[in-house]
Amino acid sequence: MNRTLFLSLSLACLIASHQTHADPIHPIAGGAYWHHDSGWQFPEKCAEFERVGIPQDVAGSKDAVAYYARTVDGSRIVVSVDVYPADSSAAEEMQADGSGKLSSEGPFEVGTERTLRGTRRIFAADGEKNGLTVLYAFAAGEWRVRIRIADANADIAPLLDAFVRDQRWEALNSDSSIISSTS
Repeated sequence: MNRTLFLSLSLACLIASHQTHADPIHPIAGGAYWHHDSGWQFPEKCAEFERVGIPQDVAGSKDAVAYYARTVDGSRIVVSVDVYPADSSAAEEMQADGSGKLSSEGPFEVGTERTLRGTRRIFAADGEKNGLTVLYAFAAGEWRVRIRIADANADIAPLLDAFVRDQRWEALNSDSSIISSTS
């Protein structure tokens, strides 16, 4: 094989392998980021919470996570939003209950164009004034979304509910989500 052909084939293989390991999270209009595997969008701002940094894929998997923060009464509240496939190696950990004793559990609905039903669980740490862990869990097809806050107090529950409802639920599992968000 001549050297030019060998170099051309090597370069083609390198380019093809690079494309198969492309970053699954891309910036889109309005400061949001799009997770192309799930269609999920991480907005820059959501119900007065602001995204902290750039969403990340988790260890090169299809899992993605972003963090949002807001200051209330001098305390910083940080919420994590995890998006992952049902067969993720982290699925069991993501579905695990929060720390503390389960104090409340019930259905939680989101979405405007289509209704998605999930669960909201609140766990209370023994003797902790601000020791609540609030966990929202949703399943849509092969994708799961978990929204979690730790060390919360009961007064912020309405803020968290608004944050969860304000997410871009219609984009989850939608092939056209990137088109509609940039047009």
